[in-house]
Amino acid sequence: MYRIRVSGILLMTAVILTGCWNRTELNELAITTATGIDRSQHDWIVSYQSIVPSTVASSTGGSGGGGSQPAVHTFSLRTKTIHQAMNDSSMESPRRVYVAHNHVLIISQKSAEQGLSELLDYYLRSAETRETVGMVITDGKASDMLKNMIPPEKIPGMSLSNILERETENVSVYPSVSVFEFAQHFYSDAGGQIVPMIGLTGQQSAKNMDKLRSLDILKKTSAPVKISLTKAAVFNGDRLVGFLNRSESYGLSWLNRKIRGTELPLPCSASESSGRLGSVRINRVKTHFNPVKTGYHYTMQVRVKVRGVLSESACQQDLSKPETIRSLESILEKQIEKDIYTGWDKIQKLGVDALGFADKVHRKYPGQWKSIRKEWPREFKKMDLDVQVKATIRRTGLLKKTLK
Repeated sequence: MYRIRVSGILLMTAVILTGCWNRTELNELAITTATGIDRSQHDWIVSYQSIVPSTVASSTGGSGGGGSQPAVHTFSLRTKTIHQAMNDSSMESPRRVYVAHNHVLIISQKSAEQGLSELLDYYLRSAETRETVGMVITDGKASDMLKNMIPPEKIPGMSLSNILERETENVSVYPSVSVFEFAQHFYSDAGGQIVPMIGLTGQQSAKNMDKLRSLDILKKTSAPVKISLTKAAVFNGDRLVGFLNRSESYGLSWLNRKIRGTELPLPCSASESSGRLGSVRINRVKTHFNPVKTGYHYTMQVRVKVRGVLSESACQQDLSKPETIRSLESILEKQIEKDIYTGWDKIQKLGVDALGFADKVHRKYPGQWKSIRKEWPREFKKMDLDVQVKATIRRTGLLKKTLK
């Protein structure tokens, strides 16, 4: 009787545990680290940058012969829809494209000008894609950008993602934007968004890349062509409508609460003409917004509290005196206000609310919002900005005076 019961249990277990019938082995996947999106008339050109496992293993001390083969393989497909490219990749790639580990999404300027609503739909609808992937725009072809290496790393997609992350943490001029953040702004009352742009910079233009490779110049310690953040793209809804230079984008980072860490050079005094500068490292920022109805229009009151440390100084003043520190704080406040108004003037001329001011007005004045909702772009151009900055320098480092 005991044997019959044990046999019955084993039989039932064998029926329930059917095994990994739908398993996918790791060596069957083409793990994608970066994706490029281009447009050609009504077709999509989707490019995938996938890892070559044997090369990565050999470069990290594992088995396998990578030799001089690149650590990634890039290929492109032209299809009618974005998801179709994943299926059509079977005609070119021996492995199934796996985008769950995608780090960055590179979109060409031409694609951005035609609209990205279909791209957003794909990323929000698919269960495999990640909405946390970072977005960048390029003024050239996204497929060409994926074919360039980013020394000293072997996987360009991961390197570009790290550049975006570190720039956001340490500089905050072109803060990173994920697909999810872009979609949030797209469906908000404001509808505007700012996305960083990348391009090829250096002594040589992108057109000379093939010639440089043939001459073996790229093996020098410093490549003449590099991928770097160059400017910012302004979106109204899902379409690209304008650009921001470094100073304009930096000013809007203060208004977008995107400043996480940044360095500000300052003159030693308001009347300084010798060119001597100090430098303050900002490590904490608090920004408060308050929309106020003034007559027939609105004024956005912006109050910014900044805290930082003195990281460098060529000034002759005695930094142990409180009045010297207060003078530097006053200069810092005026500099930040100037940067903010520089970005504000540009975005107001474009008439694109990429700052989310519409959402703030809607929350405070829900009754009035119904009447101005359709006219908000025009109302945004008439809005006034009232900025007040309070800066505090907490530490001056190990020196109270300069070495001079």
